[in-house]
Amino acid sequence: MFNYPVEDAKLTSPFGRDVLNGRVRSHFGIDLAKSGAVNVKAAAAGVVSQSYRSDSYGEVVFVVHNLGGKTYETVYAHMRAGSRKVNVGASVKQGQVLGLMGNTGYSYGQHLHFELHAGRWNETKSNAVDPLKYLDKVAPASNASSHTIKSGDTLWDIAKAYGTSVKDLERLNPSVDAKALKIGAKLNVAKKADSYSGKKLVCKVAKLKFYSKPSWQQKDVAGHLTKGIGFPTVVRKLKVDDAYQYEIKNSKGATFYVTANGAYVDVK
Repeated sequence: MFNYPVEDAKLTSPFGRDVLNGRVRSHFGIDLAKSGAVNVKAAAAGVVSQSYRSDSYGEVVFVVHNLGGKTYETVYAHMRAGSRKVNVGASVKQGQVLGLMGNTGYSYGQHLHFELHAGRWNETKSNAVDPLKYLDKVAPASNASSHTIKSGDTLWDIAKAYGTSVKDLERLNPSVDAKALKIGAKLNVAKKADSYSGKKLVCKVAKLKFYSKPSWQQKDVAGHLTKGIGFPTVVRKLKVDDAYQYEIKNSKGATFYVTANGAYVDVK
């Protein structure tokens, strides 16, 4: 029903609970990132309901869709300045270019913030739903450990999206039938557990919290990092609630936890 609004982009922030600048927030869409001149396309056919620039969304386009007797509204935010190609009232086709991915508004780094609302958009965003549950094409590359099979998925597509191989998917899922994937079933796509082990973490922002245990709670904050400062050893990457953290060690071997969001930390 809905297609991904950008191609071959990386999922950098999921729907739901998220961390921005070290603070937990409610994230009403997903963030998809890719460098270069990246076309942003209509996820489905519809009519442009808003097309403007705001302080928060930056260059943004809203499209209303009537599909299967239901109304939906999609939002395409942080597009490149001057790149919007459609005006209010315009009818758009699925896949039609709306503009270019950018970094306008309240944004850190080039990406598309994409929202999907089951109903019309409103200021409280009470109709917001997880776009990943509605998008027909395979999810972009991410650090997820499993993939929910959708209509049209193939092992080749899934392997490409998660940066793995069909052979590894078959090894991780010995009972899977590549010719008859069951829609709704979960497929293990985990990468090697030690892919981050032994690397160094460096803070990219002015101030960032780190925690005494896997947590996003203020009571568990152990201290703060400043830009250019970090930890010498990454142990692993792990999911904490609906976001990711790195388990890290300082020079004395003490263990702490810090966000794994690439907008705030570098691991190298």
